[in-house]
Amino acid sequence: MLSTEAKGRNRQRDLRQFLARFCPTLDKTRTRFFRQSVWAILLARSLVVARWLRWLPDGCKRLFYRHKRLLNQLKSTDWDHQQVIEQYQRTWAKRIAVDTPLILDLTDLARPRARKLKYLALVRDGSDPDHRLVNGYWCIEIYAHWGKGRITPLLLHPYSIEDPAILGENAEILRCVDQVLAATEGRGVLVMDIGADRDRLLIPWIDDGRRFVVRLRGDRHLQLDNGVRLAAADLAEHLLHRSGGRRAWCRVYLPERPKRPLYLVVKRLRGSDRPLMVLTSLVAADHETAGQTLSYYRGRWKCEEAVRFLKSQLGLERFALRTYDAFGRLMLLAMLAMSFLLWLQLHYASLSRWLSQASPGRHAVKFACYRLLDWFESQILSVLPMRKPP
Repeated sequence: MLSTEAKGRNRQRDLRQFLARFCPTLDKTRTRFFRQSVWAILLARSLVVARWLRWLPDGCKRLFYRHKRLLNQLKSTDWDHQQVIEQYQRTWAKRIAVDTPLILDLTDLARPRARKLKYLALVRDGSDPDHRLVNGYWCIEIYAHWGKGRITPLLLHPYSIEDPAILGENAEILRCVDQVLAATEGRGVLVMDIGADRDRLLIPWIDDGRRFVVRLRGDRHLQLDNGVRLAAADLAEHLLHRSGGRRAWCRVYLPERPKRPLYLVVKRLRGSDRPLMVLTSLVAADHETAGQTLSYYRGRWKCEEAVRFLKSQLGLERFALRTYDAFGRLMLLAMLAMSFLLWLQLHYASLSRWLSQASPGRHAVKFACYRLLDWFESQILSVLPMRKPP
């Protein structure tokens, strides 16, 4: 049996291999910064730099200088984190197939007590029961869903609508989608919730030939083959009544793009008066393809598990920065930390099966990141100065 020191060295080797593959062009200084930061995030379970310090035995005798060095790397102008993100996306893109779901979502980075941070804007705090408007930033998330509970963040892009360089939410979403699809060379199916039911997203995606699955609110008017226009909610009720079942589909068009066929797939939900309405550019002309379209949308909820993991286990909502430009680099580190866990899951298939299987007192899980993080800590915590994060 391996000693604890040997296990710790093996995990450090794994992290070096991961960074060498996904961030291949980093210089020595940045390689050290990335390796130490990802290591510390996983052990401290926090994005607050001050909580990383005790997990970095780098020979520095005073924590003050270690803290200063890490903060200087986050706000340094000597390197461009966008280049690292592009390399990271191109590496993961090699695994992305034509039918891989690319889940798109928006989340808030609430900073209710912040007053002097640059470009503070009002966001709706999702963690607040009343969903009040507080100071903070928005974050665009794009995940690749590989099936069997495996999900990878491809992009975590924080921004503020008060930033003069930001043209608006729609423009930022389109730019982020174009960036990811440029890395995948157009492969993948965009999946988004009701928030994508807007002309400024759907029409550009139709014009660019994007493959997408979007849930509709129901008030959008759709055009049929015979030229009749109906509200999506009325059309959904008509299709379900005519089919006599719980699922129906129909070819439709947007009035703004009458020559580009789309498909409306509807399903009656138990306990709900309103059916589920999904608009897609994929072909949904029979029961099988319609069911596949609905499965894309069901997979969209996997991103909620990923966001919950990022916020609860890696502290995505808890950070201490005073520089607006450093937020993107901090989100990059969070993205690498979660991706490293997935890489371990793919690299050690037997480990993944062992962690996911049912055992006495534990249920079989489909999202194994929680158990992977616990396993990672159990490998090395006993050789560190403290058993719990400070």
